Amino acid sequence: MDEGMTAVRRQFPTRIKAIDDLSARSEDFREICRDFADAQSALEKWDVSTDPKRAERVVEYQELVAELSKEIEGALDHASLSPPR
Repeated sequence: MDEGMTAVRRQFPTRIKAIDDLSARSEDFREICRDFADAQSALEKWDVSTDPKRAERVVEYQELVAELSKEIEGALDHASLSPPR
């Protein structure tokens, strides 16, 4: 399992089956999951940084993580309403 799927499964532990099902059939979903994992990783790095732009970058990555989380949740909701092809 790749890092993106692991991060999303951790974020949505009650939706693991839906995550696995959707990731098995959607490259777009897998890409969003990779972006989510990358954003979380960057947030963690900026969170402990001593760079003068730390606070600004933390806010940016928090927003990105939140947006991607909503996008993932929306994709999961949509997939649960649509039968698999």
